[in-house]
Amino acid sequence: MESWFWQDDDLAAGEALDCYAQIIVTVIDHAPLLAAPRYARQALAGVEACAADAPGRLWGCVVLPETVRFIVGPGSEGAIDAFVARVKAETSAHLLAAIRRADDDALDVVLRYSPVWGGALYRVWQAGYHLGRFWSEYRLSNALYEMMQLPVEMELAPRAEDWPFRYVGGEA
Repeated sequence: MESWFWQDDDLAAGEALDCYAQIIVTVIDHAPLLAAPRYARQALAGVEACAADAPGRLWGCVVLPETVRFIVGPGSEGAIDAFVARVKAETSAHLLAAIRRADDDALDVVLRYSPVWGGALYRVWQAGYHLGRFWSEYRLSNALYEMMQLPVEMELAPRAEDWPFRYVGGEA
């Protein structure tokens, strides 16, 4: 009988196993920056701009008030790290351009002052990211469904399909 789970001893020394990954990037200080529709649209546009570079495939994405969550794979840990860095850079560029054009308090969320690092610094995302790995298409399906249900669970939309800031397998 074939096993559905891999074990550490199934891998040769130093061998990495490609996996699917659910990634969560969080706005600095957990600020609800993406609750504003104009910023949520910019974050989604940044993720969509990176979709072609996803390791394996970008299966889905949902933009929530404090986070952007997406699922990619299968890919190696290095490819996933590189993709997350690209997504953070692209979404930061989209968001900072929109924030600089806006006449609201959003600049206060992303602006930091550090005389050591040369004055004003603009940061959208917290350092690092949360990563959940899985290896089966069954778990991929469940993770994608659960992620798309988050706006309903958070009472942001009556149905998952009504949430405008989502991307599912190539469709925004």
